[in-house]
Amino acid sequence: MTTIKAIRQKKTALLQTIYPTDSPVINSTHGKCSLYLTPDQANFNVTNLSTLFNALRKIRFISHEIDLQDIAPQEQNTHYFTGDKFLDYVAYLGCAPAIQFEASPNSNNNNSDFCFIKIHCYKSARLIHSQKQARAPHCPNCEKPVKDWQDRKTESTISCNHCNTTSNIEDFNWRKMAGYAQLFIEITDIFPKEAIPQQLLLDKLANISGTNWQYFYSYKQ
Repeated sequence: MTTIKAIRQKKTALLQTIYPTDSPVINSTHGKCSLYLTPDQANFNVTNLSTLFNALRKIRFISHEIDLQDIAPQEQNTHYFTGDKFLDYVAYLGCAPAIQFEASPNSNNNNSDFCFIKIHCYKSARLIHSQKQARAPHCPNCEKPVKDWQDRKTESTISCNHCNTTSNIEDFNWRKMAGYAQLFIEITDIFPKEAIPQQLLLDKLANISGTNWQYFYSYKQ
């Protein structure tokens, strides 16, 4: 039987063939950026997280849980290694560094700069947006960018300084650099537009949850 370690070595070898290790690093903050998947409905949530985890394992998007003491003992989110069909669901584009699927064995410190999956589940919808290379959201009414949106934001709305309308946060066009929801699936160590979730994955998530999904990118603070 093929071991999990062998599967990961095969995936890493494949990506190193497509994206050589001597490829130029796109940005020094590469390891601090993630691709997020989230339901279209801001207030959608799951009643039983175990059911979601099992469904994601069944489609082989995730595999076994990561021991947080190894990479992020201060965090409480649920972390998983990628499953053996991960590369069928997420397409890497253009020139990129080789992708790691496990922490470096030579690291003396907690090392979370590798590609794994986190599940974030909140009691109420919240906004996740980039602290670096942030983009002003466009108003759904006048379609103009609201540059001072943080000063005009409430818990669930933003008022536009151009047309003086107030709209729900999720109705603004964040140009794939923010998301507002209760449930997020985070794929770590992915730079904006370096990788794109395939329609196959979005369809699988829709079948699992009963609602459509979208994606965005976000840098860490």
